[in-house]
Amino acid sequence: MQSRFTFELDGETYHVDGEPVNRTLAAHLHDCGFGRDDRFRNPDPWLGGAPLILLDSDGHGRPALRSIDAALTLLPTVAGRRLWSAEGLVDRASGGDTHPALERVNAHPEVECTWAGRARLITALFEGYYRADLELAGQINDQLDGCLSRTAYYEAMRDIATSLFGESQKRRHEAKQGSEMQGNADAFEQGRVDIFGDEFSALLAGDVPEPEDFSYVDAEKRRFYRPQTIVDLAKLLAQFPKAIIVGGSADLLQGRAENDWDCLISTDGVGDLRALYDHEDHWDIGAAAPLTSINEILGQPYPALGKILRRFGNRSIRNRITLGGILGSGRQDGEIAPILIALDAQVRVISLEGERDIPVARFFEGNGKTNLRPSEVIADIILPRFTADVLKSRGCQVRICETYKAAPRRELGTGAVTAAFAVELDTKGHITHAWIAYSGVADRPFRTRDTEAALIGKPWTEDTIFGVLPTLSREIQSAPGAKSPTPGMNESEFEYRRQLVITLLQKFFYQHPKGDGSPVELGAISEVIQPKRPLFQPPSAV
Repeated sequence: MQSRFTFELDGETYHVDGEPVNRTLAAHLHDCGFGRDDRFRNPDPWLGGAPLILLDSDGHGRPALRSIDAALTLLPTVAGRRLWSAEGLVDRASGGDTHPALERVNAHPEVECTWAGRARLITALFEGYYRADLELAGQINDQLDGCLSRTAYYEAMRDIATSLFGESQKRRHEAKQGSEMQGNADAFEQGRVDIFGDEFSALLAGDVPEPEDFSYVDAEKRRFYRPQTIVDLAKLLAQFPKAIIVGGSADLLQGRAENDWDCLISTDGVGDLRALYDHEDHWDIGAAAPLTSINEILGQPYPALGKILRRFGNRSIRNRITLGGILGSGRQDGEIAPILIALDAQVRVISLEGERDIPVARFFEGNGKTNLRPSEVIADIILPRFTADVLKSRGCQVRICETYKAAPRRELGTGAVTAAFAVELDTKGHITHAWIAYSGVADRPFRTRDTEAALIGKPWTEDTIFGVLPTLSREIQSAPGAKSPTPGMNESEFEYRRQLVITLLQKFFYQHPKGDGSPVELGAISEVIQPKRPLFQPPSAV
């Protein structure tokens, strides 16, 4: 094993020699004297952290420039990788090479007065500029959700983003037209065309960066491994059964003592675990696939899943944190587990002894424990398809699915209660199957099976929903660990969550009262921000 490695930041090679495996990238950069105004000194992830840009791959397996939070990134995970910073973009500008993102921020000094805040904005704008899928006004909030600051001028921020991303989409449209005229349309669709004519655009038109097989030992003999195959991963787990699996490392294993860090195994390099595979009757979601990649592929066919994925953390966190890591943490307030239960998903776990499938609803054992056995690791999340033929075979005509998260704030807010619901209706509008799941109300993500059973055979009406509310209330109060789902919760907080449980089920019905699958908007969002408005409208379409 080696005790040193390198990574590249803004074109400069950084050498790491014997640093602790549990050190963050932000801490290392701060000690190297990197960063203006000490922005890498103990940055708060709950205020947007200290983002950088990483050359990575997207959900389609193509090169992508992703923002990541250096405060939530373990140093060994960037071994051999390429990164860029807002500071680096400023240095380029001093040499006459001003990036469009920096140019627009410089033109609006009022947008943010602190460098840490400006750096977060520059990074978010830089990433968004190269996103092919950032086409609608409603996506701007998701791209900028890490730009939290008391000194930010959010209206100017949105104006800058609208202008920049509109220009990006215009250039992308022109490049597509040029490719079609040259008979090169396939190359454009495959992402093989250099759209912007700069260094970064050339990287995106190139090959996908693949993390190499890597092993590292620090001065205290603690180990870090980054295998490239599932077999090698399983062998390492058999050799080190107490090893900690590191996906996106966004949790940073909080609360663990240093002697628990003897061996870390990263799933970053296992390509099969980062991929999504499309089958006739289901999807296989690799456990190491970041949330952003999952949303890029499944956000449209599974709108409720896409909705909760976009509400998780912020963009920099979603670009790194993995679905397998979220489930493996076993958190009682896990925000994504309820929708996976409502989608009837299963977890596939593997070891050298074989594999087994576990319904997500039965994967959690409470108080952070899961059904994982020693030397097992989550390999895939299996997501069923709900096609018309599948529903017909089950005697159903339509499936309605939705999820809700009640949190103190939209960005970087842990949900007090997250709920997910699904019902399948027959041709007469009667409920044939139901899934109701919550997190934040018990010592594990919890499925209310008694309430589901009470719905079966009933018509999809307001009276039906009101009729099962007493059953739901009793079931939640008797759920495992219901009186203290989170440490320190008092009786009034529990009562508030119990009321949320009831309110969210009612909201589900009122958003889908017709039972035809089409939701009713309960608010004025569309009138205010017009989320479906294109950022760029081709002249022929005006």
